[in-house]
Amino acid sequence: MSFGDTLIEEDGFGFVPRLPGAELEKSREIVRRYTLTNKHKAIVRLISWGASIQSIKVPNRDGKLADVVLGFDNMDGYLKNRYMGCIIDRVANGISGGTMHLDNVIYPLSINDRTGKDCFNSATVAFDNTNWQSQIVNNRVVMSHLSQKYKQGYPSNVLTQIKYTWTDDNQLHINIRATSTSSIPVNITNYCLFNLAGHGTGSKELKKHVLTVNADSWIFMEAKNNLPSIICPVDGTACELRLPAQLNQRRLYGIPGGGYNHNLCINSPSSWCYRFHARILHPTSGRFLEVYSNNPGLQVYTGNKLPHQYIYPPDLKDHEWGNDKNVQINFWKSMKEIAKEKATEVYGKGGIPYRRHGGFALSPQNYSNAGNIKHFPSYMLHPGKMYTHDMTYKFGVLFED
Repeated sequence: MSFGDTLIEEDGFGFVPRLPGAELEKSREIVRRYTLTNKHKAIVRLISWGASIQSIKVPNRDGKLADVVLGFDNMDGYLKNRYMGCIIDRVANGISGGTMHLDNVIYPLSINDRTGKDCFNSATVAFDNTNWQSQIVNNRVVMSHLSQKYKQGYPSNVLTQIKYTWTDDNQLHINIRATSTSSIPVNITNYCLFNLAGHGTGSKELKKHVLTVNADSWIFMEAKNNLPSIICPVDGTACELRLPAQLNQRRLYGIPGGGYNHNLCINSPSSWCYRFHARILHPTSGRFLEVYSNNPGLQVYTGNKLPHQYIYPPDLKDHEWGNDKNVQINFWKSMKEIAKEKATEVYGKGGIPYRRHGGFALSPQNYSNAGNIKHFPSYMLHPGKMYTHDMTYKFGVLFED
């Protein structure tokens, strides 16, 4: 099916997994795949499972296409590895204490983070592991899902619609709309892991990327819980990304947690129009990605929780660690956290192993834990109102002089 210069093809990607007690190994419900090809032959592939981005192929400065999105070739990969490429609901990032306070009523939510205290990315059964209703409408793919009342503990039905549009100038527009039957927090985003050198090139190429973020402040996480609560200036911190910074020079292993997993506050945010959020460049290929959104925050993540192959950083010898005690302390804290997690190999498209720092995410959203922090921007959705989040991934090429 072709509209204008964009060709949209639909086929099957797999089947929805069977429910407990079902006689058949798989249900008859098909997970649909949509391939969007623009006039320059750049390609986006979407699947209805999790309303996910499965692949994006864009050219380098020589015109050679490469897939720059981490993902999987079949349903088994997405079932074993949640969130990758998916839409994250209803409250992206998390809610501290695993409870929501609404109209003097406390609602217990599904607890699913590793501390056993918080609700992370809306818990165990969520948008990312649901098969969305999907169809082609004109020059875009539209996906929708009804999340039932009290699912994951939230006291409201929420109807969500996602529109994906792929343009001839390699911009992927993601338009998110939601309505509810009662007041409810809503903070929806896409969680796509990129590597502009190619999805399977790993940490060596990721660390060559140069990142710029339009943010003067970031949200600090208190030590007593995993969710942010304090807005701090970026000056003198690892979140100082207002000027282009090569990730290799940021010593990702020296950042607590072993890399970026931070929510930054975008300058002069507006819910009515786009704001420039971030730009990331892979100098070798010339590919760059710019992110725009009408949300006030940006989650910056460098694949810290992907499996790790080394006890020590593979690039340790490349840095002058010297007597910087803060870097040393953060490094050993990071190693201690890593040791607690069981390393399970993640095999992506083409059987390629995805490892620590092999991809990055730039996910526009509201501030983390905003529902429980009064001075954060509200993300309450009320009956009769519509939640609106518009975001764009804009790909381009920087040519050498």
